[in-house]
Amino acid sequence: MMICLGIDTSTFAIGLGLVRDNQTVYDVYCNTGNPSADRVHTLIYGALKESGLSLGDIDLFACAIGPGSFTGLRVGIATIEGLSFSLSKPVYSILTFDALVWKFSDFCGQVVPMLDAKRGEIYTAVYKGGKEVFPARAVEPYAFFNTIEGHTLFLGDGVEIYRDVILDRFGDKASFLNPNIDSPRGSDVAYLGILSYKEGKPHDNRIEPIYIHPPRIRKKRS
Repeated sequence: MMICLGIDTSTFAIGLGLVRDNQTVYDVYCNTGNPSADRVHTLIYGALKESGLSLGDIDLFACAIGPGSFTGLRVGIATIEGLSFSLSKPVYSILTFDALVWKFSDFCGQVVPMLDAKRGEIYTAVYKGGKEVFPARAVEPYAFFNTIEGHTLFLGDGVEIYRDVILDRFGDKASFLNPNIDSPRGSDVAYLGILSYKEGKPHDNRIEPIYIHPPRIRKKRS
């Protein structure tokens, strides 16, 4: 048996999950407003306690690497890298959108994950049959929607912001989840981590985030 701890901090929420082989042992989604290292550690040790596990029982780690929030990604990645190094356990980088859409690989059309990138933009990609056909990038949503045709499943926290625009553009060709999935669950990240290990993919010596946008730096007033 193999146990993986997976985490997603791509947005303003924390998704944390424990997966044993193909079975979810624990899964929690916490909308914190802004992930912090203290909050992440509290959730990790709470998950282990409720699952009757210790850190020593974890065989590998998996971490979502974006695109997403600069602050959130930095917190999650630093935490998982620290645990992986201290325990000498492998870690796998998982694309945020891969974790968000993998369960919908059998959808008959295309799947479009959308995360709010602020500044009037969204982070998005396009998947067909579980494969990425339009790479992750930040786009102006109105122009992006005009490049898509056909039956499309939209999901992610950007859906609630642009749902009316999507319906006007796609009509009955637009599909939504009920309830919508705002961001990946930690168990989805963990599952893909185990899958990567079983497929013989090399683990990551260093986790490299996908920011797309540089962090916003506010100048102090003099």
